[in-house]
Amino acid sequence: MSLRKASVGLQRVVSAAPLAGRDPPPAERDLGALDWQGEVRLDAGRAAGLSAALWQQHVRTGLLERAVALGADHRAGPHCARPEVARRLLAHIDALAEAGLTPAELAAFAGEADLEHPGAAWALAVLFGCLDAAGVEDAFEGWLASLDGSAFPTYVGVLEIAEAIATQPSEDLRERARRWVASVEQPVLAGIALEMTPPGEVAGEALAALARVRSPLVQAAVERYLARTPPDARAPLDAARPAPGRASWIDVAVPAFAYEVARARILQRDFEPLDRVRRRDPRALAALGPHALDVIALAGDAADQELARDLAAGFPSTPGSLDAMGRIGLPSLFPRLLAELGSDELDEDAHFALVTALGARVEGPSVAAWEAAIAALPAVAEAARLRGGEPHSPRSVLAEMRRPDLSAGAVRVRADELLVRAGRPAQVAWDAFGATLEGALSDLARLAR
Repeated sequence: MSLRKASVGLQRVVSAAPLAGRDPPPAERDLGALDWQGEVRLDAGRAAGLSAALWQQHVRTGLLERAVALGADHRAGPHCARPEVARRLLAHIDALAEAGLTPAELAAFAGEADLEHPGAAWALAVLFGCLDAAGVEDAFEGWLASLDGSAFPTYVGVLEIAEAIATQPSEDLRERARRWVASVEQPVLAGIALEMTPPGEVAGEALAALARVRSPLVQAAVERYLARTPPDARAPLDAARPAPGRASWIDVAVPAFAYEVARARILQRDFEPLDRVRRRDPRALAALGPHALDVIALAGDAADQELARDLAAGFPSTPGSLDAMGRIGLPSLFPRLLAELGSDELDEDAHFALVTALGARVEGPSVAAWEAAIAALPAVAEAARLRGGEPHSPRSVLAEMRRPDLSAGAVRVRADELLVRAGRPAQVAWDAFGATLEGALSDLARLAR
């Protein structure tokens, strides 16, 4: 019987040896004892039973699948539920160790995982860090090295892995990951390493080498690194930007990564992306696609009513675009959100967006109720950008960020608006394991003041 104690925090666990498979016993001689039952027979394969080793393997697979689901709860679920999610994930890690998880099996499972699923990359990276076994660092690096840019259609997966590396308990794995900054031939590894590196720790020459890598993922990582570097320390790193004539954010082929670069520029007080969107520059709008709405949500104002309406009309509705409309909070977008309330697929997303803009005035997705709530708004609101039913300001953004149903990612997106207004970067602990974001919100409140 195992005497392992339940983990109360992320720590490295030693796996028990998995059960070894055995050859099936020889088939017994058929004595014809069941001939009297006619043609009814048990299927030979089903009647043979299941070996203990194969049963244990199924147990491990089920635990891994549920751990990935808990990763989704951690990353995309309400941040107020994180302590309970952490408790359950720790129990799954302990159970995986008891069930004999090996680095090779974890790497094989990770190789088949859908990294577009929220939290999958984060949970897998944490599991690698918690497994105390020979070769686990090689298995982790091998899994990531096997991925190409197509595994990351957005920057979310890179961010998940980088933050998981910072969260997981293995210093050996963390040290291995830090060395990937020099992996200019492997953009995925280099981008993850740069994302997890604190500002000021990457030499200008190394950053310049990364800036020359023709990869949307790495370009976004470089710009994000510069955006979180204090202005007084950023000047020596300006050489890391692509020189005139080289690829700019407008030439980034993937709209999600083009937005990451544009966002980072705006956080650095470079409002050229916003200016281009306001001028309706065809190249900028083509580069950003529906993420042009996110640029308005990040740094727009009440004068963008017509622009926001026209941008929204130019793209089909998605959960992401509706969320951006809610954060923009301009009345010119309310008709579009009301129209989506009547759809079967996007009604919840449209309701969520209206709550972002106007507050919890309506309990559920109801066109009639929201129409009445909008009609009851004061006349001054018709020309204002709104957040939680109040004029858009650091105070109203912070108040709305305290909604218990928001995920950590949703809170982080809103924090960018405060950072743009403050004009300086802030180091906020977004991914503390098992902790809600109350401390982060307090830090942001001080910044906003």
